[in-house]
Amino acid sequence: MDYEMEAYTLHKIHIPAELDIYFPLPQEGEGLPGYLERFFLHNQEPNTWIHCRKVAEQAVQLAERYQLDSRIACLGGWLHDISTVIPDQHKLVLAAHYGIPILPEEKQIPFLLHQQLSSRIAEMVFGLHEPQLHSAISCHTTLKEDMEPMDQLLFVADKLSWQASDAALYIDHMREAARYSLEEAVQVYVDYVWAEKNRVPVLHPWLIAARATVQNRQYLRTLAALSADIHWGPVTARFQVWSDVVWLNPELISNVSIVPMVGDQLVMIQLTDGRWELPGGTLEKDEPYLDALQREVEEEMGGTLLDYRVFGYFDCESAAEKPYRPYISHPRFIRLAGYGQVQLGGAPLNPPDGEQIARVDVVGIEEAVDRFERTGRSDLADFYRMGYYCWQQSGGMDER
Repeated sequence: MDYEMEAYTLHKIHIPAELDIYFPLPQEGEGLPGYLERFFLHNQEPNTWIHCRKVAEQAVQLAERYQLDSRIACLGGWLHDISTVIPDQHKLVLAAHYGIPILPEEKQIPFLLHQQLSSRIAEMVFGLHEPQLHSAISCHTTLKEDMEPMDQLLFVADKLSWQASDAALYIDHMREAARYSLEEAVQVYVDYVWAEKNRVPVLHPWLIAARATVQNRQYLRTLAALSADIHWGPVTARFQVWSDVVWLNPELISNVSIVPMVGDQLVMIQLTDGRWELPGGTLEKDEPYLDALQREVEEEMGGTLLDYRVFGYFDCESAAEKPYRPYISHPRFIRLAGYGQVQLGGAPLNPPDGEQIARVDVVGIEEAVDRFERTGRSDLADFYRMGYYCWQQSGGMDER
């Protein structure tokens, strides 16, 4: 790939006053790589530019292998460490100035702020506004819970470009894994960090969340029914691991489901026709999803919702001519999926317009799975498995 191609011409540059000490003035007709080389020399960090070029080369190779955007990959490699030239105390000042939330771990080690600052600088100074680029740069050191393929790509390219002395024992294994799967390469790095976590100064919360995402995705692949398309009447659903509801379009959220728990036991509901069913239901018009879930817990279990943690969602597509209710999204909608503690104390309310519940039981995970599978609901058996696994991974009883 030609790293000096016209696509990377430096069309415009805006240097804010708070950054002018770090950024030299551009030269007429200068390309972005040429300017960046002068930038790092200006800040007496030529080795960082060497690293950035290596990351860009590695990122482009991975992008071509996994059919991702090579231009975004290259730009991410060049720009991901641009804020490392800024002293740590000034990183803190600039992060506050730009409205970047500063975590306690970042106050302890301000260098960790460089990933978000580099993303912000790429946008402000160079006028680059591609969401994939900024997402990847902003988490290239730690990854994050809602990681996408380009995020993983830049993270892996960065690690594979480190000097051998810095890459420790995992580098060969990580490079081999990257030949087949970006996520497997990420898992190699995360496993190494966790094995050495007592020697790591801080564990960034984003990396902890990223580890949970990778583990949950890998576990999902072991669940044949949940990882395949699921058919509910006219609806085809595909389960996705996801825990940050903020990133979901609220207009698409039409339903909410729960793996209800009492301690480490699972609550099951049986309909009057004998079927074991998935607790939860459809939101009323303009009803917040937590309010809807509380209402469903009362109606279906006679209980109270104590807490709820989203671990994924069903991405649903309906083949029906009309939506189930006129106010919900159609033909595509989202059914939130989570686990949560409930308190049982009464009988199901069984409103006339809802499903009629004949029985509410509290059982262990093995019994819950067995009941669903014996009635032909492998999808719900896997859903309970997934919820229970995510609960265990988050600390189980220790989280309460």
